Amino acid sequence: MSRQTTRGSVWLMLAGVCLLTAGCGAMPGEKVMVDVTAEYLGLADQRVAVLVAADGHMLHSYPQAPLHLCKAITSRIARHVPGVTTTIPDQVIRFQEANPYWMNMRYGELAKKLDVDKIVLIDLVEYQTHEPGNAHIWQGLVTANLGVIDAHAQDPDNFVYYNTVTARYPETSSIGLIDADSDSTQLGMVLLFSRKGGGLFYDHQVEVDK
Repeated sequence: MSRQTTRGSVWLMLAGVCLLTAGCGAMPGEKVMVDVTAEYLGLADQRVAVLVAADGHMLHSYPQAPLHLCKAITSRIARHVPGVTTTIPDQVIRFQEANPYWMNMRYGELAKKLDVDKIVLIDLVEYQTHEPGNAHIWQGLVTANLGVIDAHAQDPDNFVYYNTVTARYPETSSIGLIDADSDSTQLGMVLLFSRKGGGLFYDHQVEVDK
Protein backbone atom coordinates (compact mmCIF):
# COMPACT_ATOMS: atom_id res chain seq x y z
CA MET A 1 0.00 0.00 0.00
CA SER A 2 1.38 3.42 -0.93
CA ARG A 3 1.99 6.13 1.66
CA GLN A 4 -0.69 8.32 0.07
CA THR A 5 -3.27 5.53 0.25
CA THR A 6 -2.37 4.83 3.89
CA ARG A 7 -2.71 8.49 4.84
CA GLY A 8 -6.10 8.62 3.13
CA SER A 9 -7.32 5.57 5.06
CA VAL A 10 -6.14 7.06 8.36
CA TRP A 11 -7.85 10.34 7.52
CA LEU A 12 -11.19 8.58 6.94
CA MET A 13 -10.79 6.48 10.12
CA LEU A 14 -10.14 9.61 12.17
CA ALA A 15 -13.19 11.19 10.61
CA GLY A 16 -15.37 8.44 12.04
CA VAL A 17 -13.86 8.93 15.51
CA CYS A 18 -14.31 12.68 15.25
CA LEU A 19 -17.95 12.36 14.27
CA LEU A 20 -18.72 9.98 17.11
CA THR A 21 -16.96 11.97 19.84
CA ALA A 22 -17.43 15.66 19.03
CA GLY A 23 -20.19 18.17 18.81
CA CYS A 24 -23.05 16.37 20.47
CA GLY A 25 -24.81 18.81 22.75
CA ALA A 26 -28.18 17.04 22.87
CA MET A 27 -29.26 14.63 25.60
CA PRO A 28 -29.12 11.00 24.50
CA GLY A 29 -32.49 9.64 23.39
CA GLU A 30 -33.95 6.51 21.93
CA LYS A 31 -32.90 5.86 18.34
CA VAL A 32 -34.41 3.79 15.57
CA MET A 33 -33.07 2.62 12.22
CA VAL A 34 -34.89 3.83 9.11
CA ASP A 35 -34.55 2.38 5.61
CA VAL A 36 -33.38 4.81 2.91
CA THR A 37 -33.85 3.90 -0.75
CA ALA A 38 -31.14 4.88 -3.24
CA GLU A 39 -32.04 7.64 -5.68
CA TYR A 40 -29.71 6.37 -8.41
CA LEU A 41 -28.55 2.76 -8.77
CA GLY A 42 -26.70 3.15 -12.05
CA LEU A 43 -23.17 2.95 -10.62
CA ALA A 44 -23.35 -0.81 -10.01
CA ASP A 45 -20.92 -2.85 -12.15
CA GLN A 46 -19.48 0.33 -13.67
CA ARG A 47 -16.06 1.98 -13.83
CA VAL A 48 -16.51 5.19 -11.86
CA ALA A 49 -14.39 8.28 -11.16
CA VAL A 50 -15.25 10.97 -8.62
CA LEU A 51 -14.25 14.52 -9.57
CA VAL A 52 -14.54 17.55 -7.29
CA ALA A 53 -14.69 21.08 -8.72
CA ALA A 54 -13.95 24.11 -6.54
CA ASP A 55 -13.42 27.78 -7.34
CA GLY A 56 -10.19 29.66 -6.73
CA HIS A 57 -11.32 31.17 -3.43
CA MET A 58 -12.16 27.76 -1.95
CA LEU A 59 -8.91 26.26 -3.18
CA HIS A 60 -6.95 29.13 -1.64
CA SER A 61 -8.65 28.69 1.74
CA TYR A 62 -8.91 24.89 1.68
CA PRO A 63 -6.45 23.49 -0.88
CA GLN A 64 -6.98 19.87 0.24
CA ALA A 65 -10.80 20.01 0.07
CA PRO A 66 -11.10 18.32 -3.38
CA LEU A 67 -8.81 15.46 -2.36
CA HIS A 68 -10.57 14.94 1.00
CA LEU A 69 -14.01 14.84 -0.63
CA CYS A 70 -12.84 12.68 -3.53
CA LYS A 71 -11.35 10.12 -1.15
CA ALA A 72 -14.38 10.08 1.14
CA ILE A 73 -17.00 9.70 -1.62
CA THR A 74 -14.88 7.22 -3.61
CA SER A 75 -14.34 5.08 -0.51
CA ARG A 76 -18.04 5.00 0.32
CA ILE A 77 -19.07 4.11 -3.25
CA ALA A 78 -16.39 1.40 -3.42
CA ARG A 79 -17.58 -0.16 -0.15
CA HIS A 80 -21.31 -0.13 -0.79
CA VAL A 81 -22.06 -0.24 -4.54
CA PRO A 82 -21.96 -3.81 -5.91
CA GLY A 83 -19.51 -4.56 -8.68
CA VAL A 84 -18.23 -1.00 -8.98
CA THR A 85 -14.62 -0.24 -9.95
CA THR A 86 -13.45 3.17 -8.74
CA THR A 87 -10.54 5.27 -9.97
CA ILE A 88 -7.92 5.93 -7.31
CA PRO A 89 -8.45 9.48 -5.93
CA ASP A 90 -4.76 10.43 -6.21
CA GLN A 91 -4.91 9.48 -9.89
CA VAL A 92 -7.97 11.71 -10.36
CA ILE A 93 -6.22 14.64 -8.67
CA ARG A 94 -3.16 14.16 -10.88
CA PHE A 95 -5.43 14.24 -13.94
CA GLN A 96 -7.01 17.51 -12.75
CA GLU A 97 -3.60 19.06 -12.07
CA ALA A 98 -2.33 18.01 -15.51
CA ASN A 99 -5.49 19.37 -17.15
CA PRO A 100 -6.24 22.67 -15.36
CA TYR A 101 -9.09 23.45 -17.78
CA TRP A 102 -10.77 20.07 -17.38
CA MET A 103 -14.07 21.73 -16.43
CA ASN A 104 -14.24 23.19 -19.94
CA MET A 105 -14.19 19.73 -21.52
CA ARG A 106 -17.40 18.17 -22.78
CA TYR A 107 -18.52 15.56 -20.28
CA GLY A 108 -18.36 12.74 -22.80
CA GLU A 109 -14.76 13.64 -23.63
CA LEU A 110 -13.91 13.85 -19.95
CA ALA A 111 -15.19 10.32 -19.34
CA LYS A 112 -13.14 9.00 -22.28
CA LYS A 113 -9.95 10.62 -21.01
CA LEU A 114 -10.51 9.09 -17.57
CA ASP A 115 -11.42 5.74 -19.17
CA VAL A 116 -14.57 5.29 -17.10
CA ASP A 117 -18.23 4.50 -17.68
CA LYS A 118 -19.58 7.02 -15.18
CA ILE A 119 -18.34 10.19 -13.48
CA VAL A 120 -19.69 11.48 -10.20
CA LEU A 121 -19.07 15.21 -10.49
CA ILE A 122 -19.20 17.21 -7.26
CA ASP A 123 -19.36 20.96 -7.88
CA LEU A 124 -18.69 22.72 -4.58
CA VAL A 125 -20.95 25.66 -3.75
CA GLU A 126 -19.95 26.12 -0.10
CA TYR A 127 -17.08 24.74 1.96
CA GLN A 128 -16.38 26.44 5.27
CA THR A 129 -15.24 25.55 8.76
CA HIS A 130 -16.48 28.58 10.73
CA GLU A 131 -19.82 30.01 11.61
CA PRO A 132 -20.21 33.01 9.26
CA GLY A 133 -18.86 36.17 10.90
CA ASN A 134 -17.48 34.34 13.94
CA ALA A 135 -13.90 33.10 13.71
CA HIS A 136 -14.09 31.58 17.20
CA ILE A 137 -16.96 29.17 16.51
CA TRP A 138 -16.19 26.08 14.45
CA GLN A 139 -19.14 25.06 12.32
CA GLY A 140 -18.54 23.00 9.20
CA LEU A 141 -20.66 23.38 6.09
CA VAL A 142 -20.42 21.62 2.73
CA THR A 143 -22.92 22.26 -0.06
CA ALA A 144 -22.40 20.85 -3.53
CA ASN A 145 -24.25 20.08 -6.72
CA LEU A 146 -23.74 16.39 -7.43
CA GLY A 147 -24.29 15.00 -10.90
CA VAL A 148 -23.67 11.72 -12.70
CA ILE A 149 -22.23 11.62 -16.22
CA ASP A 150 -22.82 8.49 -18.31
CA ALA A 151 -20.30 7.98 -21.10
CA HIS A 152 -22.66 5.54 -22.84
CA ALA A 153 -25.84 7.62 -22.63
CA GLN A 154 -27.53 8.87 -25.77
CA ASP A 155 -26.34 12.35 -24.77
CA PRO A 156 -23.15 11.88 -22.71
CA ASP A 157 -22.71 15.63 -22.31
CA ASN A 158 -25.71 15.98 -19.98
CA PHE A 159 -26.23 14.59 -16.49
CA VAL A 160 -28.27 11.42 -16.10
CA TYR A 161 -28.77 12.21 -12.40
CA TYR A 162 -28.48 15.50 -10.49
CA ASN A 163 -29.03 16.61 -6.90
CA THR A 164 -27.83 19.15 -4.33
CA VAL A 165 -26.35 17.86 -1.08
CA THR A 166 -25.72 19.83 2.11
CA ALA A 167 -23.96 18.62 5.25
CA ARG A 168 -23.45 20.59 8.48
CA TYR A 169 -21.07 19.68 11.28
CA PRO A 170 -21.77 19.18 14.12
CA GLU A 171 -24.92 17.50 12.86
CA THR A 172 -26.72 17.49 16.22
CA SER A 173 -26.12 21.11 17.22
CA SER A 174 -26.87 24.45 15.60
CA ILE A 175 -24.40 26.47 17.71
CA GLY A 176 -21.10 25.08 16.49
CA LEU A 177 -18.03 24.14 18.52
CA ILE A 178 -15.51 26.13 20.54
CA ASP A 179 -13.06 23.37 21.45
CA ALA A 180 -12.15 22.31 17.89
CA ASP A 181 -9.81 23.16 15.02
CA SER A 182 -9.78 23.21 11.24
CA ASP A 183 -8.66 19.61 10.79
CA SER A 184 -11.23 18.05 13.12
CA THR A 185 -14.02 20.22 11.70
CA GLN A 186 -13.17 19.24 8.13
CA LEU A 187 -12.98 15.57 9.15
CA GLY A 188 -16.49 15.72 10.55
CA MET A 189 -18.12 17.69 7.76
CA VAL A 190 -16.52 15.67 4.96
CA LEU A 191 -17.59 12.40 6.57
CA LEU A 192 -21.17 13.65 6.89
CA PHE A 193 -21.17 14.86 3.29
CA SER A 194 -19.84 11.51 2.04
CA ARG A 195 -22.54 9.70 3.98
CA LYS A 196 -25.27 11.85 2.44
CA GLY A 197 -23.78 12.10 -1.04
CA GLY A 198 -22.61 8.51 -1.29
CA GLY A 199 -25.88 7.31 0.18
CA LEU A 200 -27.70 8.49 -2.94
CA PHE A 201 -26.25 5.49 -4.79
CA TYR A 202 -27.16 2.52 -2.58
CA ASP A 203 -29.96 1.38 -0.28
CA HIS A 204 -29.01 1.78 3.38
CA GLN A 205 -30.23 2.58 6.87
CA VAL A 206 -29.81 5.68 9.00
CA GLU A 207 -30.29 6.20 12.72
CA VAL A 208 -32.86 8.81 13.72
CA ASP A 209 -34.57 9.95 16.90
CA LYS A 210 -37.69 7.95 17.64
